[in-house]
Amino acid sequence: MLPFSRISRWAAAVLAAAGLGGCQAKQSRLGKEDVPPQLTFDDLRYRVYRGPLLTAEGTATHASMRRDTSELTAEQVTVRFPPAGDNAEARITAARGAGNLRQRNFWATGGVRFEQADQVALTDEARYDATSGLVRGEKPIEVHGGSSLTVRGPGFTLDPRQQRLGIQGGAAITAGEARP
Repeated sequence: MLPFSRISRWAAAVLAAAGLGGCQAKQSRLGKEDVPPQLTFDDLRYRVYRGPLLTAEGTATHASMRRDTSELTAEQVTVRFPPAGDNAEARITAARGAGNLRQRNFWATGGVRFEQADQVALTDEARYDATSGLVRGEKPIEVHGGSSLTVRGPGFTLDPRQQRLGIQGGAAITAGEARP
């Protein structure tokens, strides 16, 4: 297992950002007005707080949420987690994301990049499930460390509570390789 802290919060932050649009609009008391079934945002900027503490902030070039199903989509998603305690600042980017607020799951696709301190992890897609609290990927992953160490594997499971990244299906380690 490789340490890689606070990665799953990207999913929570993106879900929270999309959830900003999920607030119910007040219906007119004078008549029955339909609430639009979908909310869309361009150049969305968001912040996620736990009490007075900023836990994440980010952007999406485009995001939408269906009010009736709680399905959401986002494009060019970026999430930044400020440093906290012994954890360095973390940053996650993905080309596209989709999920469901009610089911509390989220998929990032089109290239996902996790960065923290001197570590960078790259994969084509990742999915977060709040029920298990795990981030999983069935596509190849590369983890680049600060000392030109690269670990590759066919899949992964990230347990953010334990701050552990497990390479599934076998791993190959290469030293002295240039970092992306």
